[in-house]
Amino acid sequence: AEEQEQLEMAVEDIKDRLASFAGVYDIRDDATPGKTEFQIRVKERAQSMGITSADLAETIRNAYYGAEVMRLQRGRHEVKLMVRYPEDERTSLAQFREIRVRGNDGIERPITELAEINVTQAYSEINRLDQQRSITITTDLDATEGNSYQITEQLKADMALLFATKYPAVSVNWEGQAQQTAESMTSLFIGSAAACLAMYVLLVLEFRSYFQPLLIMAIIPFGVIGAVWGHGIMGIEVTLFSFFGLVALTGIVVNDSIVLVDFINARVRGGMEQKQALLEAGRRRLRPVFLTSMTTIGGLVPMLLETSFQAQFLVPMATSIAFGLMLSTLLVLFQVPVFFQIYLIVTRAMGFDPTKSPVIESETEPREKDEQLAPAAV
Repeated sequence: AEEQEQLEMAVEDIKDRLASFAGVYDIRDDATPGKTEFQIRVKERAQSMGITSADLAETIRNAYYGAEVMRLQRGRHEVKLMVRYPEDERTSLAQFREIRVRGNDGIERPITELAEINVTQAYSEINRLDQQRSITITTDLDATEGNSYQITEQLKADMALLFATKYPAVSVNWEGQAQQTAESMTSLFIGSAAACLAMYVLLVLEFRSYFQPLLIMAIIPFGVIGAVWGHGIMGIEVTLFSFFGLVALTGIVVNDSIVLVDFINARVRGGMEQKQALLEAGRRRLRPVFLTSMTTIGGLVPMLLETSFQAQFLVPMATSIAFGLMLSTLLVLFQVPVFFQIYLIVTRAMGFDPTKSPVIESETEPREKDEQLAPAAV
């Protein structure tokens, strides 16, 4: 009983705290009051007289529902003959305390003399979670006025001390959108790590190097920065769909780096001086890099400008991809040559010359011949 009382008081405190946040409305819980009921408990004096709860229950049932005394045959049908209180007394509980119960000695006594009667209002349903009594509090939120994550975190901080001191028998589980977001973020980070690992393995197989894939993937953090800036420019909050867009962005922004690194490899291993190869890569690959990014961003513009309610949840994802790709495109032309120069210096300091690789030379020779035959196509 004490735990139940603490649970009900804690529910009211949480509802009062929720009401103080902006944008929170329609606060409710599933502890819906049920119908009024009479709770009857046999007194010790009645128990000594041999009267049990079953005797009280049977007497009350017979008074309102009726007791079958005999059955009459009416043609092919059998009719039950029931004895019970008159209808005017059965439609009201005013005469409930006048019910008389017959004991083993044959004497009829008022029910109030034999039992304690309490009129209470119980719950319409009782819910349990992990075999413990639970009450679920739900509310709606106007996203233009409040943020569900910030409200949840603030509520956790406010209620932590209160529950530890005032309601030690009550525990809190954060369900609904907070739980779903936490589960989604966990699976999202695991999936992102697996995707980046798979991307690194594929690039290692393609470039025959353990370090060049890191140069290519180094543009990813700058794409994330561009995505965050894009949310600020668009005036929208970072949501779960924004992170979905970041995952897609990691696979898109590396395309420009791959184009530049592959071109630099071809020039350096073809005999061109490394500084000249870096300058040549920025000059010759500018148009492919720029057009590849602009076509992708252009395809996302209609989604960014969409104002219909059905498409609003996709706007954060499109913002992450478009603005992340926009910033990474501007930086990749400067970042990749600088990182590649550092890569050449470090590898040569370690005694390895990346310009002498028989495997890659056999692959790049036909490219050099193609470029000599058709320089306008490059």
